Amino acid sequence: MLTPGEVVVTNFVYSDLSGAKVRPALVVSKPEFVVATGLVVVAAISGQPVKNAFEYRLSDWEEAGLNLPSKVCVGKLFTVNSGLVKKIGKLNENDFAEVKKLLACTLV
Repeated sequence: MLTPGEVVVTNFVYSDLSGAKVRPALVVSKPEFVVATGLVVVAAISGQPVKNAFEYRLSDWEEAGLNLPSKVCVGKLFTVNSGLVKKIGKLNENDFAEVKKLLACTLV
């Protein structure tokens, strides 16, 4: 069962639909949504520098199962079939709390 705060890898489609890449992502949907729909909502994770206020640099990226310093991009959300993701880690409580704050500022 996928839960919010877990880090997964999945095929992430570029926002301009020009292609896709296997990359890490953060689960942001509740288990009830996953069970009811078979889908999971994820936010992109990137190793690039933070570019705006809607990206959060992870303080404990290694605990999250990532190979390099990374950020969560809350403006890059994607819905994918839950069977197409593989769990690799989980954010610590502080990092996930900060990401949730950004999500609250981003979504209606």
